[in-house]
Amino acid sequence: MSPRPRPAARDLDAELIDLLKQDARLPTAVLARRLGVARSTVQDRLQRLERDGTILGYTVRIAASAQNRQVRAHVMIAVDPARQAAVERKLATIPATTSLYSVSGSYDLIAVLAAESTEALDASLDAVRETPGVKSTVTSVVLSQRFSR
Repeated sequence: MSPRPRPAARDLDAELIDLLKQDARLPTAVLARRLGVARSTVQDRLQRLERDGTILGYTVRIAASAQNRQVRAHVMIAVDPARQAAVERKLATIPATTSLYSVSGSYDLIAVLAAESTEALDASLDAVRETPGVKSTVTSVVLSQRFSR
């Protein structure tokens, strides 16, 4: 088997990140073999990607069916612009809030909530709606996850 041509620096980083997206537990020796470079090259690049903030961490993705928090919702939120920072701080304190996105369009934010029951989700939604600076919300409860990357 002929050796794989060495990709350019930028392409190597992209290939490395793609491999880690598929399986973040791959040992550096396996990553090096798949990329056709030395293990020390992979280690150096991983350290640099972590240091410059490209790679923020490594995680485990758990199947929706195995998660404790079974009821999830996406909440589109219109916010008083003068109070957006305060709204974001408040939403970060609501335990059911798993992520918050700033978006364009009719709404300013999308919050993803997850709770153990519909009652707990409803209480969290009340907390979102009662936050000073929240003008309106539209909530969609997630029925099933088709796929996740």
